[in-house]
Amino acid sequence: MKKRFLIVLLAVAGLVSCSNNTNSVKVNLKNADDKMVYLYKYEGESPIAIDSAIVENGMVVFNVVKGEQNASYFLSVKDNRNNVMLFPDNNDITVDADLKNLYDAEITGSLLNDLYTEFNSVMNEFDSEMDNVYNLYRNASEQLDETLMKKYEEEYDAVSEKQQEYFMSFIKNNPDNVVAHYVLYRNNYMFELDELKDFVKNVDKKTKSYFLDKINDKIEVLQRVAIGNKYVDFTMADVDGNMVSLSELVGKSKLLLVDFWASWCGPCRAENPHVVETYNKYHEQGFDVLGVSLDQNKESWIKAIEDDNLTWKHLSDLQGWNNEASKLYGVNSIPSNVLLDSNGIIVAKNLRGEDLVDKVNELLNK
Repeated sequence: MKKRFLIVLLAVAGLVSCSNNTNSVKVNLKNADDKMVYLYKYEGESPIAIDSAIVENGMVVFNVVKGEQNASYFLSVKDNRNNVMLFPDNNDITVDADLKNLYDAEITGSLLNDLYTEFNSVMNEFDSEMDNVYNLYRNASEQLDETLMKKYEEEYDAVSEKQQEYFMSFIKNNPDNVVAHYVLYRNNYMFELDELKDFVKNVDKKTKSYFLDKINDKIEVLQRVAIGNKYVDFTMADVDGNMVSLSELVGKSKLLLVDFWASWCGPCRAENPHVVETYNKYHEQGFDVLGVSLDQNKESWIKAIEDDNLTWKHLSDLQGWNNEASKLYGVNSIPSNVLLDSNGIIVAKNLRGEDLVDKVNELLNK
C-alpha cells in the first residue's frame, strides 16, 4: 500500500527577489550545500523545470506566480530519487528538509500542504498498523498456526478496508481541491471508469488543475477501450524485430487476450502460470494470447518468455512505462489485459487467475 501512496516532492530552487505578483518558496535543506535543486511545475503534458539553484548555507529561495488556481510544484535535488510535493495555495511557504530524508520534509504556510500532510499521516498510520498485523501473520504462518493465521488475515483485511474507506472519503469530500486531484491521479489505477466519472461529475465546472486534466484524459482513454467497444489498433516489434499489428491477429481466433506484462513485474510472473494454463486448455478451441511487454531490456524480456513457457506471440517497443500500446489502453499497472472476441470487440478486462479460466470457458461454450 505504501507504494500506492508514494509522496512526490515538487519544488523550486533559485534566489529571486519577491514582488506583489509572486509568492516565495524558502527551502532550508540540510546536508545539501553545493547541490543543485530544481523547481518543477505541473503543467502541459508533463512537469517542466522552471527554475534551479545551488544550495548555499543550507538554503535556496524561489518565487512562484501568485493567483494561479490549484497550482502545484515539486522540488527535486540532483542525484536524489526523492522529491517534495508543494501546493503553495497563493501563500509564501517554507520547506524544511534534510537531503538524507526528503520524505519527511515539513512544509509550512500553505493550508493545502497541511491537508496533504494530514492525508499522508493518516494513510501511514494505517500502513503501520497493517505492517504490524502482517508480521503477526507471518509468525503464525511459521508456526503453522492456521487459527491465528486466519485471525490476523481478517484483521489485516479490516484495516485495509478502513484505509480504503478513508481514502474514498477524502476524495469525495474534496472534489474541487488540487490535493484530492493529485492523490486520485496517483492512484487512478485502483478505480473503475464509472468511479472516475462520478468523481469528475462532482467537481465544480470552474475548477481546474493539472491533475484533474490528467484524470479527464484517463477517462477518455478508458471510454475508448471500455467493454463493448472495438479494439484500438497498434503496431509493435516482435522478439525477432518484425513489426506486427494487433489487427493482423484479430479474427484469427475466437478469443484473443491482449496481455500487458513485464519480466521485472513480480505479480505478472506470478500470474503467468494461470495464463499458460488457460492457453493450454483452450487454445485448440479458439483461445489465443498476445503478450505486450513493458520491458526495456530485450534480453530480460526474451528470457522471461522462455522461463515462463509463454508460447504465444509477443510484442514490445522496449519503452517501459512509455509503451505506446499500454497508453492506448489506459494501462498504468500490470498485469493488465483485455479480452477480444473474433470481431475485435472488447468482452472483458483485467481477468486474473480462475476468473480468466471461467470467462474463457463461458464464452467458448455458450
